[in-house]
Amino acid sequence: MGLYDILSYPFGLVLSVLYNLLNDNYALALIVFTVLAKLLLLPSSIKNQKNQAKSLRTRSKIEKIRKKYAGDQARINAELQAFYEKEGYGSMTAGCGTLLIQFPIIIGLYGAIYKPLSYIIRLDSATVKSLTDGLTELSVKTSGNNRMFEMNVLSHIDELEKVVTDVPAEVFESLRNFDFTAFGYDLGATPMDMGGIYMFVPLASFLFAAINSLYSMIRSKKSSNDPSNNASMGCMFVMLPFMSLWLAYQFPVGVGVYWALNSLLGLIQMVTLNYLYEPKKVISKMMVEETNERRSKEKNIKENMLLLKGKN
Repeated sequence: MGLYDILSYPFGLVLSVLYNLLNDNYALALIVFTVLAKLLLLPSSIKNQKNQAKSLRTRSKIEKIRKKYAGDQARINAELQAFYEKEGYGSMTAGCGTLLIQFPIIIGLYGAIYKPLSYIIRLDSATVKSLTDGLTELSVKTSGNNRMFEMNVLSHIDELEKVVTDVPAEVFESLRNFDFTAFGYDLGATPMDMGGIYMFVPLASFLFAAINSLYSMIRSKKSSNDPSNNASMGCMFVMLPFMSLWLAYQFPVGVGVYWALNSLLGLIQMVTLNYLYEPKKVISKMMVEETNERRSKEKNIKENMLLLKGKN
């Protein structure tokens, strides 16, 4: 079992559970899956928002490091990395870091969509093999792409039932009841192959990702002028929209729907977190907490000194 199957199995299981809970509505299951995935990453997003406030709070310290080691970029990078680790944040907590977290989800979802018999309907491997072997017997063409075998089974159920005799009738009935569409459109099709209205998905993915990145860049520039943020902002603004377009164009519509909805939810989440954890509010709270902590330490020191004097 390779990495592809390892990642596909759990995501397929989640989709399968959601599909059964939502009255066999695959499109709704996919939407709920996307929302759950976003909620799972919410703590990381909140931490990222707070880290941006930290960056604004410690900007003067960063500038001191740059001035102190001016001309020695390697030393500046090393000192900044040490500083970021001490403060508990860094480049991987924002921008490209959160983007990389999405890749296992994309790969797992990709596998679950292309193998609905194995990962969503969850037929045993022997049954799946009998059905896909039946496609060969029927001379069904799959464009030389083995990944399409399980999806093609869903398109040839009646023909397969006549030639595959070792699969129970109830299995064929469950396959007939499996709805792999949304508003009549096949979620397993790829916009690259289908074109037409299917191109709406990659275009929506690009648009939502671009708006998301633009808002993120504007917000980052307002909160900090630190040049060290340029790399992560560049990654967000340039890479994310075009990667979203490419993924949604090459991958099944179901993956594109996930990616477009994920970007839209990301934008809503950013606006909400920016309101709840506005940098100035976070900084004010941090300053109050630091003051209370300092006073508590001073009080403990004084009490310890008085105890020592009393013993003497």
